[in-house]
Amino acid sequence: MEIPKHRHCLNCGISIPPDQVFCSEKCRMEYMQKRKRMLRSQYMFLAIAILITLYYIISIAFKV
Repeated sequence: MEIPKHRHCLNCGISIPPDQVFCSEKCRMEYMQKRKRMLRSQYMFLAIAILITLYYIISIAFKV
């Protein structure tokens, strides 16, 4: 028995036709909101890491 060609919804994981990415508009919107939050968190982490690094470099530079 062969499984028909399909893919899985990026948000909820249910089987969908191979030409679709999401099973519904609701899933697409949920995925976009999750992605937006994830990117915001990553940018905040990067900004904090840069600030800590700059603080460390500046504190060493003025200690001399």
